Amino acid sequence: MKHLKEEFDRLTFKEAVMYGLTIACFVAATVAIFLSMFIEPRGEIHASVLTYFGISMTFCGSVLGISTHYSSELTKFKAEITGLMANQSMTETA
Repeated sequence: MKHLKEEFDRLTFKEAVMYGLTIACFVAATVAIFLSMFIEPRGEIHASVLTYFGISMTFCGSVLGISTHYSSELTKFKAEITGLMANQSMTETA
């Protein structure tokens, strides 16, 4: 649990807003699904609510997926630059 707290402490403001928006969107879509069960006609979920739920889940997935993709790309880029700098310093000393 301590590791998880350290990860949350390292989030930038942009990441915190992005993850907060994703969680809020997920909660709102889930609440809409459950509330639609109690609105007339009871027990039937209208197609518009299902569409809203699907679009919300697509949004959540895209926000989380894009951040994960670019995080891994940034890590690869840093490793490549570090490798190039190490090779350059070795050739300069030789």
